[in-house]
Amino acid sequence: MPSCPIADPVLALRSLGYTEREASFLYIVGVHSGYFLRRQFDYFINRNRGAIAQHFLEKVQSLGHAERMDCGESRFIYHLYSKPIYRMLGNADSQNRRLKGDGQIRARLMTLDYVLENEQQHYLASEADKIDFFSGVRKVPREFFTGGSGSLLPALVASPVSLSDRTRPSVSPVRFQFSDEALLTESKFSRFLTSIERLLRMLGSFEVVYASTSAHTFSGAEQEFMTRFVEEPEERQQNLSNAWTRHPDSGTRRHPPLQATFTSLLLTYHYPQIRRKEEPSLGTVRRTGLSPQRQTRAIERDRTRTGSDTG
Repeated sequence: MPSCPIADPVLALRSLGYTEREASFLYIVGVHSGYFLRRQFDYFINRNRGAIAQHFLEKVQSLGHAERMDCGESRFIYHLYSKPIYRMLGNADSQNRRLKGDGQIRARLMTLDYVLENEQQHYLASEADKIDFFSGVRKVPREFFTGGSGSLLPALVASPVSLSDRTRPSVSPVRFQFSDEALLTESKFSRFLTSIERLLRMLGSFEVVYASTSAHTFSGAEQEFMTRFVEEPEERQQNLSNAWTRHPDSGTRRHPPLQATFTSLLLTYHYPQIRRKEEPSLGTVRRTGLSPQRQTRAIERDRTRTGSDTG
């Protein structure tokens, strides 16, 4: 169960011996990823390698808060795993402190790049924040975003969720980010959309940011999105509408007109290969860092427009 967050987690992290910049970086890592690279810390402090980063990496390991994973060729991934750290963030049992598979680690590193590049967005930092927002602010039935145990759906735990307008949370478009960790098909993205589709429809105005290290799957992912939220068979739309109408908490309320935006974001950073026996095709299909190049498709019901305020 999530623990009670400390009022100022960055200040609490500083009490462990970290500087304000170091503590702020660890807060972002703990909330959104659990894993990080040296270059990501360099980016956060606006430095290009040097003694500051080296001192930080030595400190976080010597204090027993993170471990270094050797990827060969002097490349390392750092895992923030310390339970006391996550307790300060309000979630001592966070999935971010657990060991993950290769693809999941790559996806979390990509997510961290996205968050660092879009730090100005207002993120729902914790699982409790997301549940309170969806249920309390937007009045979405809990079963639309929680599982059988009442906990947040895994797709929503891993996905950064932010508001376009934090001053008007009850009507603000909601942004969800999905990381394609060197996949060759859109099947995982399809499962992601399936798991949160009812939530998206209840929100009405939303954006899904599809981040990948290659444009290989952009068109397929966009088509998957359009098929669900624009090019809908009449029977599918009717079935969904009937389900909402029957819901005991919804009365006769119908879902709002959709304002659904799809944004594809090309990452051109390098992500270390964690295992030497990884499929060669992953390296040949994917390009690698965060590029200003992006394909954006913004879709509103009954009309199409281009552009997005992401990034």
